[in-house]
Amino acid sequence: MTERFPHSPHESSDYIGEATIIIRGTEIPARVEIKGYREPIDGVYRWIGRISPNEQLSDILANQTRVRATIRTPHSARDAYIGDPDPWQRYRINGKSTPPYHVPTSPDELEGESAAD
Repeated sequence: MTERFPHSPHESSDYIGEATIIIRGTEIPARVEIKGYREPIDGVYRWIGRISPNEQLSDILANQTRVRATIRTPHSARDAYIGDPDPWQRYRINGKSTPPYHVPTSPDELEGESAAD
């Protein structure tokens, strides 16, 4: 018998955890899920994700879309844009270049990830 849902929809995420969203100087604690990839056409690293439902964030954003923000995790802080919420009130986030989480870059780190899979 096969499992109905053999894989988690979150298994390909690069970062799931706590973050601080900073909008116009206001810091909002939040939980985020982010995934990144290198865009093959232009070579730029892009990262996208979602912010879990957050009443304080909804109050600040009101009906605005594409709001500039900073996403800060325990690793680092990076500029991003917050888009509109999805039907579950999770706000979309996206950024480019270095993400606010660790990305393996050395051959040793990359080999370690391959061995873990």
